[in-house]
Amino acid sequence: MSTQITEMIKQSNERMKKIMKGGFDIGQISTGQRETEIQLKILNCVITAYSVDSKNKRALKGMEKMNILDGSTAIDLGLGDPELDKVKCPNDGSLITRADCLGYSGTSENIEECKSCENFSINRRMLLPES
Repeated sequence: MSTQITEMIKQSNERMKKIMKGGFDIGQISTGQRETEIQLKILNCVITAYSVDSKNKRALKGMEKMNILDGSTAIDLGLGDPELDKVKCPNDGSLITRADCLGYSGTSENIEECKSCENFSINRRMLLPES
């Protein structure tokens, strides 16, 4: 697409050079004006597409950090059984249920590594009865 836009602009520039040298008529000026308006609309569309793409990448990263999305997988938002809610494990990037996370982080070989994860305290608060 960018080569098409570049080619359109080159052709438009050549036409403008001819018009500025005095070799023109009203029809050519009107055509040039319409082409310029179309080019501006196309360029605005391209810029908007890049902008949306950039914003979506930032939004996706934010949702991944909040455990709302993982790639294209929607994660449960706590509307059902909390044990079955899925969270993203920061250690290996996998999606696991809160219950599996609690079990994994509660083992002696994993507890020290998992203590720094925000899921560690959240899962305990949500799934373990208060004593």
